Amino acid sequence: MDSQDHSMRRIAQWIRSQPLAATPPLNAPASEADITSLGRAIGRETPTPLAALLRFSNGLDWYRLFPTGEGLLSGAQIARTHSRNLEIARQNEDQDWWRAEWVPFAERYDGHEGFLIDAGHPAHPVLKYTEADYPRPYTPSMAWLLHALADALHGTQNNPELPFSGRSASVVDGAIEWA
Repeated sequence: MDSQDHSMRRIAQWIRSQPLAATPPLNAPASEADITSLGRAIGRETPTPLAALLRFSNGLDWYRLFPTGEGLLSGAQIARTHSRNLEIARQNEDQDWWRAEWVPFAERYDGHEGFLIDAGHPAHPVLKYTEADYPRPYTPSMAWLLHALADALHGTQNNPELPFSGRSASVVDGAIEWA
């Protein structure tokens, strides 16, 4: 499996190769101050894999980057989403709905669905959450998830054990379409 940095470079290469509308293909990287600010907002040091992702691109204006419909959140969006979800869990008196160590990093624009990194676990696994279900394990790490995404974008995803197997991407009217 590729390293997280290698997978991010492959994702950037694919994005840069696509015909885009008037939007830049990648957001500027987050600054160290942005990453530190996020850590304060979530009440813990920003997990290393998430900090690396933010240094790659501080969010991404494209939704549907992932075949499941999510787009990357910026550090500020992560902080707001994390805070909102903790507040909803508190109001509903359901601490299993969202925990303080769960840090979202990709979300669908049309609802409560996305990916989070478990900052309370030393391996920082990725969980998937949906409107209808509590967060569930998805991949053992951010590197694993980004490797699967890079392979899918490049059309080389043929490992049925990885997410997004058999999916292919194209850009239509400035948006990623997955088949």
